Amino acid sequence: MIALFRRALGVPVVGLTRAACVFALLGLGLMSYSIIDQRAIPVIVAMSVGHAFGIAAFACYLLAVILDIRNSRTLAVSEPRNSSLDE
Repeated sequence: MIALFRRALGVPVVGLTRAACVFALLGLGLMSYSIIDQRAIPVIVAMSVGHAFGIAAFACYLLAVILDIRNSRTLAVSEPRNSSLDE
């Protein structure tokens, strides 16, 4: 589990955001199809697989936000302020 988390920290923010978009579109497609075809199987698939895609999209987006905040903080700490330029 820790190895998976460390590997996820190395993924670029843009890649995570794109993955979140793809997961969200897949989930939205399944949900929309279940509204059009209201038989039992499409509704069950939308409620299980569609929600799993939605949760994966939210997790990817949340991880992208956390990594972006972490990267901006490390850049702010690593760049020293030059007081002579402030005057």
